[in-house]
Parts: sequence; structure tokens; C-alpha cells
Amino acid sequence: MKFPQNEMEVILNSIKDFILIISPEREIQMVNDAFLKHMNYARKDVIGRKCYDVFREVSRENNNCQQQCPLEDVIRNKRHCQVELTRLGPDGEINYAELTIFPIWEQKGKIVKFIEVSRDITERKIDEKRNQDRLLKMVEQRTQQLKESHEKLLHQDKMASLGKLASSVVHEINNPVAGVLNLVMLSKRILKEDQIDQAGLDLFLQYLDLMETETRRISRIVSNLLVFSRQSKIEIVKFDINELIDQTLVLNSNLLKINQVRVIEDLEYNLPLVSGSEDQIKQVCMNLISNAVESMSKNKKKQLTVKSFSKDKGEIIGFEIIDTGMGIAQDVIPKIFEPFFTTKKKGKGVGLGLSVVYGIIKEHGGQLDVDSTPGKGSRFTVILYRKLDRANGKQTLSGRIS
Repeated sequence: MKFPQNEMEVILNSIKDFILIISPEREIQMVNDAFLKHMNYARKDVIGRKCYDVFREVSRENNNCQQQCPLEDVIRNKRHCQVELTRLGPDGEINYAELTIFPIWEQKGKIVKFIEVSRDITERKIDEKRNQDRLLKMVEQRTQQLKESHEKLLHQDKMASLGKLASSVVHEINNPVAGVLNLVMLSKRILKEDQIDQAGLDLFLQYLDLMETETRRISRIVSNLLVFSRQSKIEIVKFDINELIDQTLVLNSNLLKINQVRVIEDLEYNLPLVSGSEDQIKQVCMNLISNAVESMSKNKKKQLTVKSFSKDKGEIIGFEIIDTGMGIAQDVIPKIFEPFFTTKKKGKGVGLGLSVVYGIIKEHGGQLDVDSTPGKGSRFTVILYRKLDRANGKQTLSGRIS
């Protein structure tokens, strides 16, 4: 059924969407009132003109409009096309339009005209952008809150570990202090003698050497405690895993001695330096050693093995903490890195240690593996990458629990 021209105009003008009828030569043949009102055009300013002259589009120039025009998609794909376009309105402001073009075919398969139906979606786009900005701001605020909470959690866990260390190193410091005091008194006695023979002088020098050794040991213990206890900003440096392990074992030397734990060091020499937070990785090593000692508290055989290794031509550096403790049940392993999960008795721990360990390794883009057999012990393997992954300005995580 063919509508008279005036009836067609009435139908088009009753529609709120913007409608244009365009010839294959890109000339506008008919428009509805909604389009004229929106674009602030008179009908005589539009009819007969090329569509790309009427639309002032931000992303196009008139000389290449036909190359990018949606009409070409309709002709090429032989079906209707729907796109979103950015255009300049009559006031010069950017408008967003959702555009659908339908081809009208004659019997011989030739397109005789295009019907373009569009609607202004500027308000919707503005609302979407506003919502997107609001969500982005909320994500940034939440990320900052999580970062601050994580830093507090790290410090709380560090202070808990420091409390354990403080109680265990009291004797480690008192013993050499008492030894130095005795040597000082003996040295004073030698100095009071009227004549000091060579034997007395040799003994005096021997006392001085012993005092120097003991004093340096005290200094090393105190220095390590101070380094471990400080709340510093996360600083990415290059460090030696073997030196870090040695420092951690020195800090825990009295804890290991009190619990009669035999320590075996199996360190691979000449390891490449690792990039990361030395302070945080030391905290990881501290937690794993402390947990290993606790797990062996009721065992007769108490053996702690600390290994370091490299793989892939030194690109992967790692260390293992292996104990002969009570082990972990297979159904419990997936839960041990959850915050506040603990198998310890009330008052013995709040379950933050391993969750902090996992968080630190995750931040370093590393990997944490657990292999445990109840009654035989556990093996915790920490894998780090020599170079940080700088993609997107941060590291990626490849952690797993096996």
C-alpha cells in the first residue's frame, strides 16, 4: 500500500525519533519535524542537500565521510546497520546519537533509498559517564582503604612476631653480656698486678678478642631486631636471598636453641639478586620459620631445613622452609591462607601469619606452594622472580596452593 505524500509526512512527524529518507546519491529526500527541531533547521535548509553536509560530525571530515559512512556498511553487508555516532549539534556542543539505517530495495535488487532512524542519547551517555566516574572514584577509595588496612595488618603481624622474638632473645643477649662483664672484671684484675708477664698479656688480649666477638654478636642481634621492627614505606630494592635467610636465622637462633631444633642450611651459592621489598620478604621467612618451630614443639625429631635455589637461568629465585612437624591435613590446606583461620589453641594465635605471607607473595607477583603430610611435616616453597613485572606499572600474581 502506497501512502500519499502528505499522509507519509503526518506519520513521520508523529514519531519522536529523528527520521530521514536518503537517496543512493546521499541526498536527503525527506525528514520529520523531530529532526528539524533538534537540529534547529528549516525544512528548505535540508531537503536536497547531501547528508554529510548537514551533519557536522566530530570524527569525520566532509571529504572522507563517504568512506566511513554507515550507508556503506549497509551496501557492503546487504542488511540494516546500527551504530553510535558523535556529532556536533547546532549549538556546537557534542551530541551522541544512536543510528539505525534500513535499506529499501527495488525488485531488481538495487537500493532505491535509505531510511535513517536515530535518537539522541546524549543524556544517557552523560549519565553513564557520571556513573562510571562515580564507580571509578569508589573503586579508588576502596583500593586505598584496602591498601591502608593491608599495611596495618602487616605491621600488626610484624609486631606479634617481634614480641615472640623479644622474649626469645633476652637470654641470647643476657648470656654474652654476662660473659663480657666477667671478662672485664678479669681484665681489671690483670691490670692491678704490679707486673704483667707475656702470659698475662696474651690472656688479656684473648679476653679482649672474646669481648669483641660477643659485643659484635649482641650488636648484630639488636640491629636485626631494629630493622625488623621498623615501620617503613615499601621500598623496592635488590637483595640477596641467602643473606636474608642468614639474618632471619640469626634473629631466631635462640628460639631454635630453646626448642632444640636442628637447622640444616642448603643454600645455593652465587644466586642473582632479587627485586622486591627486602623487609617484607624477611617477614615471610620469619613467619614460616616461626610456624615450623611451633609445628615441631611436640615432636622428638626436630629438624628445620632451609633451602635456596634458582631456576630458568636465574630468572626464578626461591627458598623452601621444611620441617618435621605434625603436618597439615589435606582438607585444611586450602584454608590456611584465609585471614583469622587458625588451628592453634585459644591464645596461641589469631590466624594472621600465613594470610599476611600470602598477601606479601601475591604483591610481589610470586608463587607460594605447600606440600604437607600429616605426621611427617610440611614444605613451604616461596618462588620469586628476579625482575619485577612492570606491565601496567605493577606486578602480576601467579600464586597457587598445591
